[in-house]
Amino acid sequence: PSLAKLHEGHQGVVKCRERARQSVWWPGLSQQLNELVLNCRTCIKERTNHTEPLIPTDLPERPWQKLGTDLFTLKGKTYLLVVDYYSRYVEVVNLSLTKSVDITLHLKSIFARHGIPEVVVSDNGPQYSSSIFSEFAATYGFKHITSSPRFPRSNGEAERAVQTVKHLLKKTSDPYLALLVYRATPLRNGYSPAQLLMGRQLRTTVPTLPSVLNPSLPDNTEVRFKEREKRVADQMHFNQRHRVRNLSKLFPGKQVWVTDQKVTGTVLGEHSTPRSYMIEVPHGTVRRNRHHLIPMDETDSNSTTQNSSQVPAAVTPIQTQVTQTPCVKPELTIPRTRFGRLIVKPQKLDL
Repeated sequence: PSLAKLHEGHQGVVKCRERARQSVWWPGLSQQLNELVLNCRTCIKERTNHTEPLIPTDLPERPWQKLGTDLFTLKGKTYLLVVDYYSRYVEVVNLSLTKSVDITLHLKSIFARHGIPEVVVSDNGPQYSSSIFSEFAATYGFKHITSSPRFPRSNGEAERAVQTVKHLLKKTSDPYLALLVYRATPLRNGYSPAQLLMGRQLRTTVPTLPSVLNPSLPDNTEVRFKEREKRVADQMHFNQRHRVRNLSKLFPGKQVWVTDQKVTGTVLGEHSTPRSYMIEVPHGTVRRNRHHLIPMDETDSNSTTQNSSQVPAAVTPIQTQVTQTPCVKPELTIPRTRFGRLIVKPQKLDL
């Protein structure tokens, strides 16, 4: 009863320990409070997972090999966006109808201009999960991959392109000219989306020498090197800004709380996409990212995380040997001014 009273109000482990220090103590109290808070069903249902490390998207081997597609709404109008993973070349279509038949028709028109890709990535919208789109993918011979439901970050290339296009369309009265300028503007790798996709620069309203408009293939080695540098830098900045940590792996039979549906489910197994699981819930089977799943029993995963963070015993002697440095006499303190500048005595002539 005393242990349950310490957790009244469903505060965290630290707060419960601080409350216990005021009046009560018995052997093992800290560990008991830790297990009580981590396994509390009420606390689990309100818990949120921290951010996991960013998984950078691999650069395709050639242009128009892998595409991302998404729908977005702006000023009461719905648009279809298609972006190339290699060149970031975008195609935007204003939709009058948003049925799966209309989506496939516009994609056929885009493929007729640039060719059929090998992979198309989209979300799990009804336009992409219908039998019509599956038949379209089988007929045209491309692989259709869907991102994790309710997790837009897994379709990050298309989401970022949507954000860029929205900014362009909001600030211009001529959307076609704005798209032309974007396609002709060099990226960080030094080449424009049009150069990376078609091997030539586009003529815009800015005066350009005719020689610049001649077709010339980009240096693929240089592009891949700069893109790899950019992805490594983006991954490092994302991980530092969000203080990421890897979440524990879930195994079949594990009871989890599905945060977006507010129901308890059972893990059936892993999905083919990264960090995705198939979960059995009361109304059927759903696919969810690890970000949406809270284990109902955190004892095992918590102990695993603590054990993995400890240094192996085999490494300890080496680290101890390296850190043992010989005793060195401290050097004399260098005189400084009160502002921190070094005091350098003037050199006198030795006559």
